[in-house]
Parts: sequence; structure tokens; C-alpha cells
Amino acid sequence: MKFIGRERELHDLNEMYAQDKFDLFVLYGRRRVGKTTLLNEFCKDKDAIFYSAEQSNNKLNLEKFSAQVFAFYGETTLEPFTSWTNALTYIDERQKGKRVVLVIDEFPYLVRKNKALLSELQHLIDHRLQNSRMFLVLCGSYMGFMEKEVLGSKSPLFGRRTGQLHMKPFDYKTSLEFLSGFSCEDQLKLYGAFGGTPLYLEQIQRGKSFEENIKSSYLRTTAYLYEEPLLLLRQEVQEPGIYSAIIEAIAGGSTKANEISTKIGEETAKCLKYMKTLCELGILYKETPFGEKESSRKTIYGISDFMFRFWYRYVFTSRTLVETGAAAAVWKKRIEPGYNAYMGLAFEKICYDWMMLRNSKGQLPILFTAIGRWWGQNPYPPEHGQVEIDMIATDGRDYLFGECKWRNEKTDLSVLEELCRKADIFSKKRKNSWYLLFSKSGFTDRVKAAARADSSIILVDLDAIING
Repeated sequence: MKFIGRERELHDLNEMYAQDKFDLFVLYGRRRVGKTTLLNEFCKDKDAIFYSAEQSNNKLNLEKFSAQVFAFYGETTLEPFTSWTNALTYIDERQKGKRVVLVIDEFPYLVRKNKALLSELQHLIDHRLQNSRMFLVLCGSYMGFMEKEVLGSKSPLFGRRTGQLHMKPFDYKTSLEFLSGFSCEDQLKLYGAFGGTPLYLEQIQRGKSFEENIKSSYLRTTAYLYEEPLLLLRQEVQEPGIYSAIIEAIAGGSTKANEISTKIGEETAKCLKYMKTLCELGILYKETPFGEKESSRKTIYGISDFMFRFWYRYVFTSRTLVETGAAAAVWKKRIEPGYNAYMGLAFEKICYDWMMLRNSKGQLPILFTAIGRWWGQNPYPPEHGQVEIDMIATDGRDYLFGECKWRNEKTDLSVLEELCRKADIFSKKRKNSWYLLFSKSGFTDRVKAAARADSSIILVDLDAIING
């Protein structure tokens, strides 16, 4: 299969490898995101030992690692290593100064069964490996663990790493490389259902329609994605039932911590702890209004992974129907009628990614340093009430305001006028402002005329999002 979307990361790894010295590279990110694929591509033309740790004890992992090391060197009769220090020392001695890549995947499994391993590695690096040419990669899916126990300032390995990468799902632009052959609208609709995780995108079949892909990937009991979220949670957490209930509550519209805890019947403090773990796993996100502190009382939670969001919105509550042969009815009655509304939030994320890509290339009126969504109260009479702006970006002085419309009708001038009004509610103390309208169905002639007459108005349609 073609290697898609990690070319820059692969290039950076190869540049680091070419420096021909000891390296400790830390790679982490949620499951299915493509970490192993990247490492396999990196290792394929190099001397490499690739060990994927298992959820067993230290002794069994060391025995399996020993067997892999001996197989690499063509040895068959040696006794397993008695410690990880002995194992890595053996590799260093056998290499005789030659370059070798050693990948330890699922590294957190080892540390959980051997708490001294981090200190053991630190001592080995300081007293031996730092003078070697070993390229050591520690890889893991438990992001909280990798950030605290491996990269954190209290970790024995702190200061030893020579590089790190938090691998995230693809943005919409890279995901589209899996979706050639579909219409612009269907490409984004598929992204809204499958997200940017490579393994999930690979389930999409080009010869089928959007509807057929949803049915074949989600509404069949034998489909890969039919139970994927539950299987993943069972693999990652100790009480998958509570975590699943939290995600279900958010998918159903509960976004504040107290709403979520009330919905599932658990204490708010307990829910917050579990939601923090789900954020660390890349399944949920925590959001505050643009410009406010992370501790804001307006904090809300959402589902960052679109596959999880789609599954909990449509599949989780329909499993009995699917298992009794009613997949067609689930599509017709539950998914198809509400999918445009479902795509609203997904479209905002797509527009956010578009902004980030354009900003990285310097293709916007300003080079913004902060971006986010804003909501708050309108203090001006007579229209008190909640106000939302889909997107605000600033360089600290000038502002970009964005409105994202996933509708079947063209976006009219009233949307632009409303955005300008909401921008003034957000803040009247601005130097320069630009207004971006993102629209699935294009724009009316009145909006186009306004944009031609005023350079502060920027119109972005589906073609610009996908091909621009």
C-alpha cells in the first residue's frame, strides 16, 4: 500500500538518522494513527530491531525481546537476557560502532511491569549508549504516560531525548488523498464520518457511494468499525463502561461537566478525571471561549475523533436494529435526515484546518498566532442572549472572523451582516478586521458583489477548501 501523508515526519527521521550519533527518539499518539506504519517505513532500508511489547510481565517480554535480538544476529542457542541493560549492552557490543535502529513499540507496557526500567535506561544512556551510534525509538499510545513519564521534567529520561513527535490524525487535506474519485461534498462527508485516522480511511471503498460506504463500514455486524470504539476503550482503560457512557452523553448534546455527570449519574469530580484521560487519548477535546483562561466556567467538552463522534451518534444507539437486519432503516430514518446538521461541527473543524494550512503558507491577510471559537452573552439591549462566532484568529492586533455554513442553500448577505454584528459584540477595540464566509453551497450574488467591493470580505467555497 502507498505510504500517504507522513512524508515530512519521515524526512525528519531520516535527517536525524543521517547525523550518525546516538539518538533517543520518542514517538507517541493515539492508536490506529499510523505510528507503526511510519516506523516500518523508516526502518525498511536500515539495520533495525523492531520489538512490540506485550501486556504480559517483564520476564516474558524480556524473553521475547531476547529471541528477536538473537534472530537479528543469527544466534539460536543463547539463553535469554536477564535484564534490559544486558540486552541493550549486547546489541551495542555486537554492532561494534555500526548504526542500528532499535524500536520498542508499546513502551508503556514494559514500564508498567518494571518501574525501574526508566532509571535503568537513563543509567545505560549516560554511561554507555550516548557514545554509541544506536538510534533508539520509544513508542507508545498512552499519551499521558508518554508526556509525563518519558518526556516530563520528573522523568529519569528527561534531557536525554534528541527528538520527539506527537503524531496526530491527518487533517482533512491529507485525508482527501484516500478519497479521490468522490465528489467534493462526498469527500468531506466521508471525512466527517471516518475522521483522519489512516486505518479508518482505508475502510472506504472508492467504487461505492457515500451511503454504501456508511452501510458497509458501520451498519454490518462483521464490519471493522462496527465495534471499534468499544474494542479500543477496552484496550486503553480499566472501566470502559463509564468512559463509553461519557462519550455517549457528549454525542447526545451534553457538553458541560455538570451536564455530563448528571446524564450518566456519576459525581462531577469522577467524570472530570475520566474526561481528562479521554482527552489524553485524543478522543475528547476540552474547549474554552477564545481568549478566556483554560479554567473558565464556560469550558465545554466535545468528541475530537470523528469516527467516535459518528459511531456514538448513530451506531451505538442502533445496534439492536442493525443486528436484526434493519441497517437500511437506520440509514433512511436516523442517519440521512440529520446528517447535514451533524456535518455542521465537522465543517467547522475542516474550515479550521483550512485556516491553519493557509496561515502556515502566509496566504491570509495576517499571520495569526491564536485561533479558536468564541461564545458569550450579548450585553447590548434589546437582543440579550448567547452569541457564537465559529472562528476568530488574531495576531494580537488585527482579527479574522469566520462563519461556517454547511447548508443546502447559498449563503446570503444576512450571514455576513450578522457576523459583523457579532464581531462588535466580541470586541470593538480592534485595528483591522477581515470576515471569512465558508459555504458548502456557494454564495448569492449579493454576497459576491459585497466581496468584490470590499477586500475585507473573503468567500471560501467547497472547491477552494478541497482544491485551493
